[in-house]
Amino acid sequence: MTSLYAKDIMHPRVSLYIKDKGADVVKKLLGNYPALPVVNDRGEVVGVVSEYDVLDALKEKRTINEFSAESIMSCGHAEHGVCSEPITAFAGTPINDIVTTLYNDRLSILPVVDDKKKLVGIITRKNIIHAVTEMGFWPEAEFQKRVAA
Repeated sequence: MTSLYAKDIMHPRVSLYIKDKGADVVKKLLGNYPALPVVNDRGEVVGVVSEYDVLDALKEKRTINEFSAESIMSCGHAEHGVCSEPITAFAGTPINDIVTTLYNDRLSILPVVDDKKKLVGIITRKNIIHAVTEMGFWPEAEFQKRVAA
């Protein structure tokens, strides 16, 4: 897996705009992604909105017309509040590092950005599982060695 990088498996730019209203947020989240990065007018990642963020809005008894991407976004993890530094990766980030970040921070997606924090793609947990299965990176031989030992 070490020769696989974010750029090799990321999805193209798919995101929410910071001013997207609740109905647009929900509509986009009903697609293939459990969360989406939020971008500003310059295309920079400023946060993430997940299905959990929408559920939090519902739990707070907010209607679909009472929230926007900006009002419910997080930094990509369970801690809410002002997001000064969303969790992201670069196109050249090794997949092993991305797996560690997704796992340790309990993320469902990881925005991929360029050096100016502009969104270039996203990686989901399913992207990684699919890639390692399809591309033959599954460490079967290593597993066999550990079991035999």
